[in-house]
Amino acid sequence: MSLRPAEEEVLRGLVPELEAEGYEVFIEPRPPLAPAFLKGLRPDAIALREGKKLLIQFARESPPGAGALERMQRLVAAQPGWELRAILVPPATLPVSLAFQSKEQIAASVSKIERLLDHKFVSAALLQSWACLEAMARLLLTEQFRKPQTPGRLLETLAELGYLTPPEADRLRILAKSRNSFIHGELDTVIAEDDVRFFIAVLNTLIGMIGAASGAAN
Repeated sequence: MSLRPAEEEVLRGLVPELEAEGYEVFIEPRPPLAPAFLKGLRPDAIALREGKKLLIQFARESPPGAGALERMQRLVAAQPGWELRAILVPPATLPVSLAFQSKEQIAASVSKIERLLDHKFVSAALLQSWACLEAMARLLLTEQFRKPQTPGRLLETLAELGYLTPPEADRLRILAKSRNSFIHGELDTVIAEDDVRFFIAVLNTLIGMIGAASGAAN
């Protein structure tokens, strides 16, 4: 089944994120790249790295799409070293653009992150940090970030345009891996408080950039 436009957009954001984790990604692979154990089923993508292989498939409501995903789940379960990652794309009826947050709202959220850390809620603080980063990116770069973004695309764009220094982007890429592991169910993911405090410092720097950009516009 060919990819739909919304699915292609999701993959465009997912590929840089997977590549940052060391994967080589192949979209709509055909034999011999498509695993033989799929018995003719064609996955939407595969991602390969040493010691781990991902089969990426969009979850579709149509009977052919749902049936293919179920068959893949059974086949992958019998294959050591392979993991199936099913992706649900939100329906097209969702808003095309997300609401913008004000500089004041973002600053208040950053203060909440600091309070979470004070109470040792480190994992929650990390997730809130990513939410703030996306909100700031949407305010700084309206056209690029109107729609939901993956952490990988956020970092690559902000670094490319000079909003993040290379050392900041490198350290945040590592934190993106921790974020992904945690939200995908690896609840024992170790997240250091110092890393989140570093993230807070980056967020405060970006808040200053929002103020500078607003002043320049006036």
